[in-house]
Amino acid sequence: MQDCDIWNKFHLPGKKVVLILAMLLVSFQAFSQRDRSINLPNYDSRWLHYGFYLGIEAFQYRLKYSELFIMPEMDSVISINPAVTFGPVNIGFVVNFRLTEFLNLRLLPKFGINERKIVYTFNGHQEMQIIETVTMGFPLLLKYKSVRRGNYRMYLVGGINPSVRVGGSKDTNKEEDKLTIKDSNLSIEFGFGLDIYYPFFKFSPEIRFSRGIVNNLSSQNNFYNKGINRLTTNSISLFLYFEGGR
Repeated sequence: MQDCDIWNKFHLPGKKVVLILAMLLVSFQAFSQRDRSINLPNYDSRWLHYGFYLGIEAFQYRLKYSELFIMPEMDSVISINPAVTFGPVNIGFVVNFRLTEFLNLRLLPKFGINERKIVYTFNGHQEMQIIETVTMGFPLLLKYKSVRRGNYRMYLVGGINPSVRVGGSKDTNKEEDKLTIKDSNLSIEFGFGLDIYYPFFKFSPEIRFSRGIVNNLSSQNNFYNKGINRLTTNSISLFLYFEGGR
């Protein structure tokens, strides 16, 4: 079956995210050059830190057609293509545990309102299936840090993100009139960022990639579901962390 690999479609949004991060880093570096003092010198020796973060993502499903897509009952459908969506700001909290000098464990519960889109192309017209969801995610990540240099410290992150759908728009029509997804998901996440130490807090811009590892398509056997065999989540996100310290 055809496999719609969407990573190349994230090329332009990914460039924009990287450009935004680069501009932030340049501005912070210019600001820091005014003051050569070491901020929060004992910050990384504490075993526990708290904070919050904001994030925005570029999202697109990864889709694999089912064998039913080529059957006569699906003759009217020419193609099924996931669309790229840019989500509103996600809000989350940080609980950071120090494991070693260079390794932390991070629990990052977050809340987000998301909109997912898939385009069905028929003979002569297109139809957009829109799935609005309110989700709670519980990323659990390991953070591997470099040696601190002045008020900067690079890092890598990786781990898992189980999430659950806690709300969303409910269609009053029958479920055969819309695409349906499961209420839970599991993804692997990996990324990189930079810790910037200020006198009273630490700021960390981070880029993170997420790839779903379970089928997000529900078992509902309706017209919109039957042409799809597997539906997995994929996203690129920019996060801005604010963590307290002394």
